[in-house]
Amino acid sequence: MNTNNICYTGTGSVKTGNHTKKQYLELMNKNFENKCSVHMKSLKCKSCKKSIEMNTKEVKKQIKAQLKNKTYKMSKKIENKILKQMSKCKRCKNNKTKKCNLKNYLLYSGAELGKC
Repeated sequence: MNTNNICYTGTGSVKTGNHTKKQYLELMNKNFENKCSVHMKSLKCKSCKKSIEMNTKEVKKQIKAQLKNKTYKMSKKIENKILKQMSKCKRCKNNKTKKCNLKNYLLYSGAELGKC
């Protein structure tokens, strides 16, 4: 496998999808510099993890109710807790972000090392 090439077919990529590391990093820095750094910070932020966990629980309850042909209504108390947690997450993930490197961009974009 050639690790000098990166297979990326997303936004701004060349038709073939094959990029050199330099081309790929230029493309990512141009299009996704802020989004990647915020995303990477959100993966480490405790309040973001908790927010995702709370949302997942509620979605599971909703799916369970739909399977039983029942309607599910989230309580105001739970809804407010989730909103509060999401607000904490938003503050945390936008605070003191760091510039992404090649490894971070690969994780963020789903690109793979090697030719397409």
